Amino acid sequence: MDAQNKNITDEKDLPKEVQEDIKKDLSSGQEIYVEELPYWTRICVSENRIVKDFIIEIPELKQEVSVGNIYKGIIQDVIPSLQAVFINVGAERNVYMFVPSKEKTIEYKVGQEIVIQVKKESIDGKGAKVTDNPTLPGKYIVLTFEKKNGVSKKIKSKYERNRLKKIVQKLHEDINGEFGVVARTEAENIPEELIIEDFNRIYKSMKEIKQKIETVPPPTLLWSDTDTIQKTVREFASSNIRKFISNSKETLNKIKETVQEYIPKMVDKIEFVYEEEPFIFSKYKLEDEFFNLLKDEIEIEGGIRLIFNETEAFTAIDVNTASFTGAENLDITAYQANLMAIRETIRQIELRRIGGIIIIDLIDIKSKQLKNKMINEIKRLAEKSKDKTKVFGLTRLGLLEISRKKSGYSLKKTLMSRCPTCNEGFVNSDILNLHTTMLKIAKHKGKTIKVSPENYKKIDDIVKKLKLNTVIQPKYGLGKWEIEI
Repeated sequence: MDAQNKNITDEKDLPKEVQEDIKKDLSSGQEIYVEELPYWTRICVSENRIVKDFIIEIPELKQEVSVGNIYKGIIQDVIPSLQAVFINVGAERNVYMFVPSKEKTIEYKVGQEIVIQVKKESIDGKGAKVTDNPTLPGKYIVLTFEKKNGVSKKIKSKYERNRLKKIVQKLHEDINGEFGVVARTEAENIPEELIIEDFNRIYKSMKEIKQKIETVPPPTLLWSDTDTIQKTVREFASSNIRKFISNSKETLNKIKETVQEYIPKMVDKIEFVYEEEPFIFSKYKLEDEFFNLLKDEIEIEGGIRLIFNETEAFTAIDVNTASFTGAENLDITAYQANLMAIRETIRQIELRRIGGIIIIDLIDIKSKQLKNKMINEIKRLAEKSKDKTKVFGLTRLGLLEISRKKSGYSLKKTLMSRCPTCNEGFVNSDILNLHTTMLKIAKHKGKTIKVSPENYKKIDDIVKKLKLNTVIQPKYGLGKWEIEI
């Protein structure tokens, strides 16, 4: 059943400042780069030449149970002391669900059928974490099996909250309260027509899931959203997109179909660019920024250095002023440097996929007034973060405490591993070494390149798939990732 298309509010009814924001968004440009290679797929979202997101998918590391999947499972074990329920979803390892209290665990029985959704992938030997309150997200709307409606807390405007509450309530009534309807943060300032279109798409999927719940035996996968490219396009689909660039014609067609489904009015306004060059991250100068995300130390504007140290318990980030020179007043200089550092730090932890506990060693400020002003600004920046980020404030030692939703391994822990010799530093994984080797080979097209016999077949296959017009030969005596031209 489709929601009616009669609008409660039109764009012209929005406040002038909101209309100006929309015009401002339309004037900026977002480009999405999709590089598909035999060993991984990388996606970069860039806005006004600033990288907003890096997404990487490695087939050989893909989890059997992925975040977002919805299953009908069977409870295998209930452990009240751990407040945990273990569930068989048909995977090699049971998933687990945390229960808020020991008393509540009595509601779950071994052998009971249960519908769950994966919230966190398996990490460090632990099974995937799930919830028994599945939701289905669209771009602007989330549908839930709990029949409660709502509007994202991140939307602060009273006018906008009231507008979205009316839209949500109307959609809820149109489906006779069958599912809960929640407006996402992305729905802010979005015309009602687009919100309704998004609702209709996910409502159809939610109905299909509900029907499967009633008919299929457990353990069964009810719904999966594992196509990274389509998921990314959906997430970033907006009137702000100007261009898609990919080294795959098939991928560009898939992207165009997704855009047609989610923002049909923009299909003719978006440029879809096919690149014959397979390594488009190199061509568009994105490779250096990608590798910078794996470095422990980076230098930002003003000569400020950020030093990252990812440990098992938490991530420590040190702010070093280095050559930064600000105001004559030391406190004001520290305040300025800290804010510059924090803006980039929040961007870095998003791009690096760092989650959990984060401790930042800022430059000391004596003035309580400036400290409070700084914390308020940091909280404001954290609120804009894509994933849930909470700022706890400064410790007595002046360390800034932050927590960020952890949904998987960080980029560094995905692409690098602990040094087997000292067990302290990080070394490149085979997949990263393979990529750096392929970048070297790509610079010498038309030549004969000798590689280690251990990697000969793999590299030769990739060279042929990418049509690099290079002859690969094995040579004994070369190191695993060494090449000879």
